Amino acid sequence: MSIEVIYAESVDSVSIRAEFEAVCPLTKTVDHYELTLTYVPRGGRYLELQSFRRYLDSFRGVEIFHEALAAKIAVEVCRAVGPEYVRVELWSTFLGMGVIVVKTSRCADSGS
Repeated sequence: MSIEVIYAESVDSVSIRAEFEAVCPLTKTVDHYELTLTYVPRGGRYLELQSFRRYLDSFRGVEIFHEALAAKIAVEVCRAVGPEYVRVELWSTFLGMGVIVVKTSRCADSGS
């Protein structure tokens, strides 16, 4: 599943909030996530939101740990739009405990 790119005037940063789900590889239960994605765009390249929504929905039914999921999203955003910086925050609840996983990355310019 690829994330599409749009081009627009430059802004300082972009933050996106979304909800989606995946499956815990250990318990096989559905994990519900709240995502906050923040990135500093480069070259007027931005995530096209509908394709990003489809990308997140592609994790439905996929077994993946919280940490691996945060890292994968950061890598894919870097690959898609080559921002200067990306921060992925995943919030979920497990056994009555709030879990927050954060992945930050400095991205190389993808040249897209």
